[in-house]
Amino acid sequence: MKPHVAIATLGLGLMLSPLFTSLGRSAVPVSPKIGVIDLDNTLSTTPAGKRANDAFEKIRKTKQTELDKQQEDLKRAAADLEKQKSVLKPDAYAAKREELEKKFMELQGVLQKLEKDLAGERQKLMQSLLKQAQPLVDKLAKAEGVTVIVDRQSVVWADPAADLTAKLNADMK
Repeated sequence: MKPHVAIATLGLGLMLSPLFTSLGRSAVPVSPKIGVIDLDNTLSTTPAGKRANDAFEKIRKTKQTELDKQQEDLKRAAADLEKQKSVLKPDAYAAKREELEKKFMELQGVLQKLEKDLAGERQKLMQSLLKQAQPLVDKLAKAEGVTVIVDRQSVVWADPAADLTAKLNADMK
């Protein structure tokens, strides 16, 4: 055999050998089993979820009360200004009205910040619940022979037999 043919054959063999050795084993099982969990259901029906929801509602109500007070103060100031409209000079009325509009815009900013803060709080509570549920989900996946578990919200359709929510909820305390 000529040396260049031998080297080419050896090179080809080295390039193809990883392909042949990985054919027998695959990172993904031949028929993966998928499970579905409804995290909203877990959040609303389990003791841990109810505690998280109660904590969120407490935060939301506190912030809502503050916002309601600011809105009432602004409404009262607007009503007072309307009552004073006939006795105020036009430029004084315009200045006070402009001040009220500025306060209204500030209140809109407070509202947007409140919504953002509440979304962040809800996200933290969900992450806390998921952290608590993670070992239970791992245990459930192994017990059921499941390769992947997805949240119900991200699934268009799933066979009800794939729903593991009740089993997870039974373990959540």
